[in-house]
Amino acid sequence: MKSSGIRQTKFSKVRQRGYRISEVDRLLKKVALHVQKGDTSSLSNELSSAQFTITKRSGYSPKEVDDHLDSLLENHDSFTERTKSHQEQLSKRSTFNRSKPKNVPKQDHRPIVESHKLRNLAPPVVSGVGYDSDEVDYFLSIVADSLERFENAQGKDLDELRADQYLHRAEQKPLLAGDQVRYALFSVSDNGGYDMLGVDAAVNRLAEALDFHWSRTS
Repeated sequence: MKSSGIRQTKFSKVRQRGYRISEVDRLLKKVALHVQKGDTSSLSNELSSAQFTITKRSGYSPKEVDDHLDSLLENHDSFTERTKSHQEQLSKRSTFNRSKPKNVPKQDHRPIVESHKLRNLAPPVVSGVGYDSDEVDYFLSIVADSLERFENAQGKDLDELRADQYLHRAEQKPLLAGDQVRYALFSVSDNGGYDMLGVDAAVNRLAEALDFHWSRTS
């Protein structure tokens, strides 16, 4: 499976009830990036969860797109299974055990990203397909605002801070929750922008940090 071949895939167009062209093209670009970087986990998720808008006008043939994605997924699963089998054979021939040792004390879970670090975060820039940098910068700034408010609250103040989110206050924006960050969407540009895989990874870490604050007790 080569990334260049995925990018150059062509589909027939139907006059109506086709898949929205921009959505399919965007998915194929992300799949090609996953293949190029060897990110098999994200590749499998992208292929298995792909959904497209049915347009009233011209769009890609749903059957051709579905068949192509199914083929990509089958090739990926086959490759993953062969790799897993090979790794299992290697592990049988080795005395080295990669499993975690038992009875290791569980470390205190702390937020992965803090607001002051986030404000200085500069995602990697790519010259080809990437996320719109202005959208990502704004998104990171409002996430940092929520993190900072959480970081400054402890004990009773923390409980009041979370409870106040159910009250409408025009002068203060509500705190973001993990899922609001986890499912954020950004525009994709063909003329350069932030590395999509890098931003997606950062988004997941930010969502985990917010989940931590919403659930912590002190």
